[in-house]
Amino acid sequence: MELRGIDVSSWQGLIDWKKVKASGVVFAILKAGGSDAGRYKDRYFEKNYAEARANGIKVGAYYFNGRACTSYEAGRADANHFLSLISGKSFDYPCYSDLEAPTSATRNGNTDAVISFCETVKSAGYKTGVYASDISGFKNRLDMSRLSMYDKWVARYGSSPKYATVFQVWQYSSSGIIDGIKGKCDVDISYCDYSSPVIEVYNLWGADFAPVFNPEFYSNFYPDLKQAFGDDHSALWVHFQTFGMNEARQASAEFNVTKYRDRYPDLEKAYGDNLPLYYWHYCYFGKKEGRSGL
Repeated sequence: MELRGIDVSSWQGLIDWKKVKASGVVFAILKAGGSDAGRYKDRYFEKNYAEARANGIKVGAYYFNGRACTSYEAGRADANHFLSLISGKSFDYPCYSDLEAPTSATRNGNTDAVISFCETVKSAGYKTGVYASDISGFKNRLDMSRLSMYDKWVARYGSSPKYATVFQVWQYSSSGIIDGIKGKCDVDISYCDYSSPVIEVYNLWGADFAPVFNPEFYSNFYPDLKQAFGDDHSALWVHFQTFGMNEARQASAEFNVTKYRDRYPDLEKAYGDNLPLYYWHYCYFGKKEGRSGL
């Protein structure tokens, strides 16, 4: 399966989306904003979103992370700004972190930021993914071994990606000519026919456990679980409830039960060694109170 798409921003100016649709474009990934020049909203995002959808084009969105996006905290802050830009909208394709600005010197921090960004966006109910170039991005700026749970949108011109070989969308040129767009634009191929996002619900003891349980993270973080359950989200959720919390396992990028207990003496005094209660507290109270899960 190969679906034809584009990605656009204010650089393309006014777009005739009716002509774009007629040209055979199936999907468009729209720039919502970024943090590379202060936090901002792309000035054509609203118009592109409305008109692309009105013409039957499937849409995704991306956020350009600035040079300072090199930590969990920075990634979360960017994600929260991104969520404010896309609030009330629905997407067929993922909502991507576009990490090009930070350098390879902060590779670990860059990866922390991307994970935090994606987890924050996912916790709001959106499917997430990561955009980067094949070599300078996924190889040099990011630690791919920690990003296996996220969909990949890979840029490589002249040949298919050689480093990030597992991906869903390939940006194969920045010189595409599309009817309805003045000048050149980025062109893409999707190998995945995304449907409307499905939000998985993990409720327990009256709380939404999504902040502390991400099945992809859980499976990829623990080789024994990957071998036993693969990508069976239901089985992973059962294991987490039955064994994982009591074993102090980490099941999301934003919460570590041992660190949470040690950071807050009032909680340790209240809950002692009852580890599941710390997971519950973070979901029911702690996150809203601004407590750190790490």
